[in-house]
Amino acid sequence: MKSDLTQERIRKVLMGVLLPLARTLLRCGVGYTEFAELSKRAFVEAASADYGVRNRPTNIARVAVMTGLSRKEVSRVRRELKKYRLADLPYRNIPAEVLHRWYTDTAFSGSNGHPKPLTFSGAKSFTTLVRSVTSDIPARTIERELSRSGALRHTVGRRLLPIAREYVPDTASSKLIEGLQYGLRRLAETICFNSDPQNVNAPYLQRIVHVSDISASEVKLVRESITAVVVGFSRQIDDYLTRFQQQSNRNKRLEEPNFHVGIGLYYFENENAAERPQRGGTKPVRELGETRSRKAR
Repeated sequence: MKSDLTQERIRKVLMGVLLPLARTLLRCGVGYTEFAELSKRAFVEAASADYGVRNRPTNIARVAVMTGLSRKEVSRVRRELKKYRLADLPYRNIPAEVLHRWYTDTAFSGSNGHPKPLTFSGAKSFTTLVRSVTSDIPARTIERELSRSGALRHTVGRRLLPIAREYVPDTASSKLIEGLQYGLRRLAETICFNSDPQNVNAPYLQRIVHVSDISASEVKLVRESITAVVVGFSRQIDDYLTRFQQQSNRNKRLEEPNFHVGIGLYYFENENAAERPQRGGTKPVRELGETRSRKAR
């Protein structure tokens, strides 16, 4: 019975996750058929990689039993996965990396941490900066994108200077890719790690702080205040990780693997359904067990 209740809770929570995801995907032109095919591949990859014996891939029959797919379908998906693994698909936000390096690399920033005005071409120029990040995208393309997004301005003497440390994409597709890769995916990986019984004694950092009784007239003030605090904190973390990376690179052993390390920060708000008055009445309805106090997990 306990297992059944747990499964039911998981289904309800999963629906809460999938609903905003479905809204976002539909807004960007991604339909159910594409989503279902990718989901199928993800289930087969996870079952194949995580449940094998002696580090070997799980056999087709067991994958079929675990996922509910036919053995024929599992074989087909596995052939597709040999072309590429879903988890290995990279995504690089090139404009954001250019801004990050401009603020943190001493070749392009001063001792006070402020970025230097750069000429477009020449030694230690904007072109040099872009090429230190990518050789695939022309510097002029990056310059136009940063200018268009309001992160870059032209100073006297035709020099370039960033006026924002963060690059915020303004198209739906860009925001979707950014949010899924560095938001939902990283959070899901942390939840997956922490829910593994083998990691119960050394979980990854995962905290949520929220309060349930903010008046509608005060939400904007709270949102702006929290955003200011979190932006400042994220920049401190960015500076710390950059200094640590630079020190680590000097002491790195060639035979050691590399790890991707970071934190994710986001703000959320939604109307408290339990506070809505019932029809024909004015008293708020509060669900059983709900608390008005601040929570931190």
